[in-house]
Amino acid sequence: MKALLAALLLMSSSAHAAYLHLCPADAAPKDGVQVKLADGSVLAVSSAPQLPGCRASALGVDASQVESLYPLAPGDTPARTILLYGAVGNKPFAPSSHDLPQPDRPGAVPQRRPVPLRANLLGEARVRPFGVEERVRAEHADGKLRLACGAGTRAAGVLIDGPWQLPLAELRLAARYSANGTFSLQAADEASAARETSHALGDLDAAKGAATLALPAALDRAGWRQFVLLCPSNAATLTLDALSLEPVPGKPQPRATWIWERAEWRDKPDALLAWARREAVRELFIVVPLEGARVREPDRLAAFVRRAGQAGIAVTAVEGDPHMVLPSQRAATVDRARAYAAYNRAAKPEERLRAMQFDVEPYLLDDTVLDPDLRDREYLAMAQALHAAAGGMPLEFVVPFWWWDKRALLDGLAKTSDGLAVMDYRTDPDQIVRFAVPFLDWGTRHGKGVHIALEAGRVAPELQRRYVRADADESGSLLVAQVGKTPVLVLLRQPVKTTAGTLYRLSGERTLDGSATSFHGNPERLRALLPRLERDFSAWSSFGGLALHGWRWQ
Repeated sequence: MKALLAALLLMSSSAHAAYLHLCPADAAPKDGVQVKLADGSVLAVSSAPQLPGCRASALGVDASQVESLYPLAPGDTPARTILLYGAVGNKPFAPSSHDLPQPDRPGAVPQRRPVPLRANLLGEARVRPFGVEERVRAEHADGKLRLACGAGTRAAGVLIDGPWQLPLAELRLAARYSANGTFSLQAADEASAARETSHALGDLDAAKGAATLALPAALDRAGWRQFVLLCPSNAATLTLDALSLEPVPGKPQPRATWIWERAEWRDKPDALLAWARREAVRELFIVVPLEGARVREPDRLAAFVRRAGQAGIAVTAVEGDPHMVLPSQRAATVDRARAYAAYNRAAKPEERLRAMQFDVEPYLLDDTVLDPDLRDREYLAMAQALHAAAGGMPLEFVVPFWWWDKRALLDGLAKTSDGLAVMDYRTDPDQIVRFAVPFLDWGTRHGKGVHIALEAGRVAPELQRRYVRADADESGSLLVAQVGKTPVLVLLRQPVKTTAGTLYRLSGERTLDGSATSFHGNPERLRALLPRLERDFSAWSSFGGLALHGWRWQ
């Protein structure tokens, strides 16, 4: 009797066991939990072990336990932690994006980051004495460096380096110290270090206690290796209290903002321009109505641009739609560039747009609309077509800060654009600077202008769920499965202990309220921060000004 009961339970369990199927669209089940992939195929959960034309993988859970599927890109490999993001209040939770934090590879060299500006580098620096006479004693602690140098005739001192790279800005090395002799500072790049030489910066005069030294033009910033602090030939001591890189302010650049409502400039131009002047905004990115390859109301646009110019405000036309990246939309998108170019050719100098700007964010498209692997290629194809259509009129693109490491894409944009506006949507000043530097350096290398954009509009709250890999004796509610080459996150209705894949448990969730992304609701904090950022960023020749998104209705 017991054997019969066990067999019946096994049959019942097997009858409802979940299988993950990868099917062509025409072979997929008509109901049940499923999701469409970028290539048109469908991932579906079924209790059937096999479906005609489909590939199957057992999940090891009951089919009724599967709540939703979230496919990853081929090659994605979750490590110990999985972060999922989705709208607050959705029942069931529906992930819309994810992060897969990865541990450092054993032996991997840490990636260098931009040197923090105005920060005391001694807190994080590595200090190494050198000199064949061994006449240097160094004590490095609590963000200070103390040197005691004996007398000698051979070069001696300390090498100061860290996990940094030098930005391509106009910078000075500032030192605060006390000494009873004249020490000197130098800088070495890869080439000079290989020759066992370095570039002189200047002396630390014992009588002054502070020095601000220019970085030499011959120093290869990208190849920077270390600063060199040299002892004098006589016995001397030095206490270095702080060592920092200070940006040298350059020419002030205009502050800009986006005006997405056409009625603002078409119907209420005086109110808009008066507001812009009060907020020290000197450039407006506006949406211009078009009809094919021409501006719909050229006289109205000309009147506004002329009036704005009289108020000291430049005007740029902005376009924004992720679908513009699609090949099927290429001709219509190019027509928009032709419209602005034709308008500027016909307009009087005081009625001309400063530039055209395209805010095209292909990552907002569903994977079924454009394969993620094709996004960069199609974006560059779009940029090349727009460049040809612009006919010499300045052309700019709006890009997210996390494109900083897309070298091929940015190299391509250097050939087709006149500048970028970088959506540096963070509110922490250190993060803003850190995310801006790679693009300001890009602009300096290529002779392009770069706007750094901050968010001031409302950002919808987002729910973050954190999952960690379950231990052998733990239950979990997220299963990582694989069918074909596609890894899939399977969200379960309840925690289980056994599955056919790797199990993760929910370790916590929190609501991200947008305060790390936007200054919405805190305009005075943004107003106080703007002058500091503008001053520091002006040290880059590429800096084109700050641009504020959502600022009009604060």
